[in-house]
Amino acid sequence: MCTKHLLLALYIGCFLPLAVQSEEQANQNLYHAYELEMGLRLNQEAEGLLEWDLDGWVGTDENKIRLKLNKTPNPTEKDEAEFAALFSHNISSFWDAQIGLRLNTEPDSLIYAVIGLEGLAPYFLETEAHLFVSEEGDLSFAMKYEKDILLTQKLIARPYVEATFFGQTSLERNTGSGLSNAELGIQTRYEFNRAMALYTDLKYDRTFGKTRDFANRNGDDPNSFTATLGLKFLF
Repeated sequence: MCTKHLLLALYIGCFLPLAVQSEEQANQNLYHAYELEMGLRLNQEAEGLLEWDLDGWVGTDENKIRLKLNKTPNPTEKDEAEFAALFSHNISSFWDAQIGLRLNTEPDSLIYAVIGLEGLAPYFLETEAHLFVSEEGDLSFAMKYEKDILLTQKLIARPYVEATFFGQTSLERNTGSGLSNAELGIQTRYEFNRAMALYTDLKYDRTFGKTRDFANRNGDDPNSFTATLGLKFLF
């Protein structure tokens, strides 16, 4: 319980910089941008189940509040959901430093403290790198790279790769230390206009090391291929 209180204190504290901005900053206009994806799984294991992802921010060029929400359907157990609220501060032309909290249901709820970076790496690679510390003291690290490739003025491909690492083995969560899993995928979207697009997402997910051993022992597939068809909204 003390750990939860400590994480909640961090959550409140990470937003204090917004409250102590100078009067000049406080008078700046606030902007916002949100991206919502809603799609249906097409693979056999979870066919027809709805998944959604909301990623957005509100603030100024220098300081923002970033909100991330997503739900992943699970045909046999409770759907996995994730909510993150981060204070994002611009530290250079293309990079923001971030700190905040993440709440996961897996299917049990668990709170994580989050610290990391988000920005644009060389060759226009959109990059996310975050370190997580759970209320139980477990460490994990996630990295994601993605890039938009313009095929036509309206057809855009976005290949991406994501990897997750754990600092320890957890029997309760069936995860092993080191590289746990990696995702390789490509999302292709057709933009009707800047506010709405139709997309397909093809993703290959592979587990590694002890996490792979846990999957085999539990009768789960250590490798999976997922196809999703959905709509994307920008507002």
